[in-house]
Amino acid sequence: VLLVGAVIGFWFKAPEFGSVDLDPVNRFREPALRLDLRGRSGPIMVMVDYRIDQKDVPEFLRLMQLRRNIRRRDGARNWALLRDLEHPDLWSESYHIATWDEYVRHNLRRTKSDAEVTVLLRELHRGEGDPVVHRMIERHSVTPQDDVPLLGKIEVP
Repeated sequence: VLLVGAVIGFWFKAPEFGSVDLDPVNRFREPALRLDLRGRSGPIMVMVDYRIDQKDVPEFLRLMQLRRNIRRRDGARNWALLRDLEHPDLWSESYHIATWDEYVRHNLRRTKSDAEVTVLLRELHRGEGDPVVHRMIERHSVTPQDDVPLLGKIEVP
């Protein structure tokens, strides 16, 4: 079996990783939260909204396949890409992370090579500013005493 495996290895080469920059990006800054979350609070659902022109859809889908692989490698579950039926230029990427601590770690795992995909996706985005990121804590049913309290008094800008 070992000899057969070695012979097969000559025909099916392992991918080259020498050109991939695996150094961390170190750009992630934990967002200011308005809820009093603990590190073990969760699950966290993340949605990222993109506005994509119809002519850019094939390239967007190619990049989102790469993005899906990156997200899943870094701990995301239930990754999905959704397209709005009434506004077909609106696409939403969604995924779940088990806890808030895991969400922070998920973002700290991003490499420089991963950042290239992010840059290309932002170039395809036609909305104002960067794609909109929604971070939500998932609740199936919550009693008032089980809800996550607000952090102090919140002033809406």
